[in-house]
Amino acid sequence: MIYYFWMITMSLREKIVSLPRYALIGYFAPLIALLGIITAIALSPNFLWTDNALSDLGHYTRTDLGGPQLVVAIIFNGSLITTAILVMYAVFRLFREFNDQLTKIALGLFFIATIFLMSIGIFSENFGYLHFIVSVGFFLSFPWTMWIIAIRWIKSPSLRMVSVLFIFMPFISILLWLTPLPTEVFGWTGVAIPEISTALTAIIWLWIFIYYKESGKLEVL
Repeated sequence: MIYYFWMITMSLREKIVSLPRYALIGYFAPLIALLGIITAIALSPNFLWTDNALSDLGHYTRTDLGGPQLVVAIIFNGSLITTAILVMYAVFRLFREFNDQLTKIALGLFFIATIFLMSIGIFSENFGYLHFIVSVGFFLSFPWTMWIIAIRWIKSPSLRMVSVLFIFMPFISILLWLTPLPTEVFGWTGVAIPEISTALTAIIWLWIFIYYKESGKLEVL
């Protein structure tokens, strides 16, 4: 049993080490933001998923979350900025790998989404309306990335199933953001759950894209 576990571990390690730098960064960079969010919430005992926004964690001076808010804000905003910069690098490298125009447009939109993500960390809730603008920009930009990629990939039989997934994934966000379901059915007064759900769809999309690229499945484009 130990031998097989060791063999599996070594095989996985070899696969990880063999990945190009952009792929490693693309896989691990989102984990920095998720870890930052988890840490910030752990330090904020009064934070409630149903009543707060994730951006509340990035406010430098609010006092109602019950923790060391300055530290919490630095962790939260810093993790978003770090993740955004690293993902920008990964997406830029991906952009250079493709000649297909629709794929380039989609990656360009995702690059813009990462700029908005970085701006969320820079322009925290303390910046008021400016923070609102960059937040809306982030949550509106990458769904179009998924749809454009789906339109291009669905033409290839080997990519059709994942294309259908990309078509429907953004509707999770639309359901949570633009319908009365969260408030009238679940009783949520905050937007933390829609925010993290939307962010996770972007992370999953990026991971699937990198996996398909590195496994050679996108050579049909």
